[in-house]
Amino acid sequence: MNETFFLTIISAAFVTLILKGSFIEGSKYIQLPQWFRDALEFAPPAVLCALVVPGIFKGEIGLIKEFGMVAIDPRWIAAVVAISLFLKYKRTIDTLALGMVVLHASYWGQLATQ
Repeated sequence: MNETFFLTIISAAFVTLILKGSFIEGSKYIQLPQWFRDALEFAPPAVLCALVVPGIFKGEIGLIKEFGMVAIDPRWIAAVVAISLFLKYKRTIDTLALGMVVLHASYWGQLATQ
């Protein structure tokens, strides 16, 4: 990981913040049609599926590319824990946070025991 990587991540976060912020702030001045506001409810689950599902079923995670293979794929462990949490509590942010914690913990735990 180098300086260009971190600059890219920070730039992407800044652009995302501006886009989302302008959309939220713009809603004070522009009234969106009800059908459009109803359709927006489906955007977060669709984006989440588009990002998470390919990450689970395809390719290697960045940890494995950077630090090497482990015996058990940590993506599956994290996915099972995150899905279980979401089905029980229906809390998206908690699900994402716990999924990332479990992903990293299962990877680093396996790497430490090798």
